[in-house]
Amino acid sequence: MKDFIVYILVRLIVAVLQALSLEQARGFAEFMAWLCADVLHVRGRLLKENLTHAFPEMQPDELRKLERRVWRHLFLMLIEAALAERKIHLSNWKKYVKLENEAQTLRTLYERRPLIYATGHLGNFEFAGYVLGLIGIPSYCVARTLDNPYLNDYLGRFRRTTGQLLIPKKNAAPMLEAAMTQGRSVVILTDQYAGEKGLWVRSFGRDVSTYKVVPILSSTFNAPVVLSAPIRQNEEFFRFRICVEEFLEPELRPELTLPRAMAQWYNDVFERLIRRTPEQYWWIHNRWRPKPERKKKSKPDPTGSK
Repeated sequence: MKDFIVYILVRLIVAVLQALSLEQARGFAEFMAWLCADVLHVRGRLLKENLTHAFPEMQPDELRKLERRVWRHLFLMLIEAALAERKIHLSNWKKYVKLENEAQTLRTLYERRPLIYATGHLGNFEFAGYVLGLIGIPSYCVARTLDNPYLNDYLGRFRRTTGQLLIPKKNAAPMLEAAMTQGRSVVILTDQYAGEKGLWVRSFGRDVSTYKVVPILSSTFNAPVVLSAPIRQNEEFFRFRICVEEFLEPELRPELTLPRAMAQWYNDVFERLIRRTPEQYWWIHNRWRPKPERKKKSKPDPTGSK
C-alpha cells in the first residue's frame, strides 16, 4: 500500500510539472534545490563528504553553492523526463541535442557490431537513451530494478518509449552476452558501486569498487568502448551536448584490455568529464565506500600446538 501511495504522489507531481510553463518549471527546480540543500539537508552529510574529498581546494561557501546546484540539476532532470515525450520528436531533436563528431559517431552507432556505450550518472543520462532510441539506435540498457514496483514499471515505460530494451542489473550477464552476440549496442553505467568483490581502482583520489562487465564484454567480443555523457549546456532545459570523450578499439589499445587497466582508464576519463561540470554529477550516490582490509592467512603452527 505504501508503494502505491508513493507512486500516486509521483504521478501527481509529474502531472503538475507537465502543466507548468518552462519558466515556472525552472522556478520549481530552484525552490526544490533550496529546500533540499539549505533547509532539509537531504543526504547532506554524504553530499558534503563527497564534494569535500573531490574538491579540497573549495571554500565552504563554494561547496554550499555547489550542493544547491547539484540538487537543481537533479530536479531539472526530473522535469525533462516528465516533458520529453511532448517536446522532443524525430523532426526536431537536432534543435535540442548537439552530437559531437556527428558523422563518425552515428556511423559507429549504426554499425551492426557489438558496441559498449559506457557512461555514468553525469548529465541527463536518461535523456541520452531516449534520444538514441528516437533516431533509430535502440540499445540494451542495464538498469537497477527499483524497490517500488509501481515506480519501476512507470520509469520502465518511459525508457521503452523510443525502443530501449531493459536488462535488469541482477543476473544481467546472460542477456548482455546475447545482445553482444547479436551485434547490438549496450549501455552500461560504469560508476555504480560493485561491492567488496568488485574491481578496486582509484577515483577522485579514493578507492572505489567497479564492475568487471565492461572489460570482460569488450575483450570477449572485441567490442569498442565509447565513453560518453550527455552534458546540459548553459543550464538550459533540453539543451544537451552528447560528448564523446574517448573511443577505445581493443585491437589498437591492447594494454587497456586487462580488466583493472580498463576500469582505471574509464574512471580516469569520467573524472575528467565530471570535473568540467561537477554540478551535473550524482554526488548523492553512495559510491565511495571503505575498501575491505585483506585478512592475512594465519600460518599453521609447525609444533602442532593450539
